[in-house]
Amino acid sequence: MDSDKTDDRLKEIVKLTRLYDVYGPLLNERKKDIFESYVLDNYSLAEIADQVGISRQGVRDIVKRCSKELEEAEEKLGFLKKMDKLTDKLEKVIEKSVDSEINDILSGIISEI
Repeated sequence: MDSDKTDDRLKEIVKLTRLYDVYGPLLNERKKDIFESYVLDNYSLAEIADQVGISRQGVRDIVKRCSKELEEAEEKLGFLKKMDKLTDKLEKVIEKSVDSEINDILSGIISEI
């Protein structure tokens, strides 16, 4: 059971990190700092609360609000979905291609997406 919780938590962190990578600039600096500390740096709510001088619940609310804002941005703009589709297509081309130079170029493109 703990393994399932860990897997779910890791999936959520990966999802939020990807959303933040694309849509993070839409957040104000205070929200960015708190969100980064919690999601990217793995600080506890209490640690962040001490750093920024607000309650643990206040930090939790900001993290939840940021997550919601980032998810709404993806729903409206769909950049991650488009990037995933493009990556899938490029990987299929690499699988079918016998030209190593082209494969290297395409792999480079994928790594930048």
